[in-house]
Amino acid sequence: MRKDPASVAAFTAAIRERFETPNVHVDIFDRHRVILDGEECELVQVAVYREGRPEDTLGFDANRTLSRRIVKPVFEAALTYEAATGVIEVVARTREDRMDLTRFMARDLLGIAIDEHQALPLREYDLSMLLQPFDFPTDPADGIASVTVKELRLMDLGDAKERITLESMSGADRTIWQMAEHRIGLGVGGGAPVYGFAGDVAEWVVTRARFTIKFHPGPGGGRGKSLTLTVTMPHGCNLKDMTPKERLVGEKYLRLWGILKDDTDDGEVLE
Repeated sequence: MRKDPASVAAFTAAIRERFETPNVHVDIFDRHRVILDGEECELVQVAVYREGRPEDTLGFDANRTLSRRIVKPVFEAALTYEAATGVIEVVARTREDRMDLTRFMARDLLGIAIDEHQALPLREYDLSMLLQPFDFPTDPADGIASVTVKELRLMDLGDAKERITLESMSGADRTIWQMAEHRIGLGVGGGAPVYGFAGDVAEWVVTRARFTIKFHPGPGGGRGKSLTLTVTMPHGCNLKDMTPKERLVGEKYLRLWGILKDDTDDGEVLE
């Protein structure tokens, strides 16, 4: 990662031009995160703060009088680069913003030229293990009480125009897999053929899953916190909408469970 003033200035200038604002602030710092079996990987994180377009909003002035005022909001984006894998992760407002920030970072801070029309490989997720009951391993140090699959969306490869969504509500007596076996005949034993509604053999794939990670209560007691992850095949995940701490936990376990496929990544990956 290039951190010299000239490289940072070029990266900052590209952001100013892209978002049409003179006010951009960039911070670059090293950090690490825990991955599998307590191992750590080194990251370089880039925080980008840019001024947005003026907005007209209501507010109280110094005399406690309600009036309209013009404000310029500040938008934040975060990028990380993992040298061991070459993966770039980006959290920003829109897909277009993420694509452009990735190219700017690669060109100005990593010295990698990416053609404007070149498609960037996206982070991939695999939900195939959820076709049958899955034991979600966790690290005792994280204080996780349980992991529950709350929703599965399935598609028959023989009829890709239709999908079936199964949702397990709070207090349900059956697991999501028992529901799948009862509702659509999706066998959980792994050996029996699975039949569709017309009697033809159906080959189901999971296209989306939602599961909840529940934590034990903290020292103060009360209810433990929960974290809901939604993954859509092949590239969608709600991690980008979470706090940094939640993303850290979510990424750790998506990797541990084999859902986040880092082992097939090749080059920069856009989140």
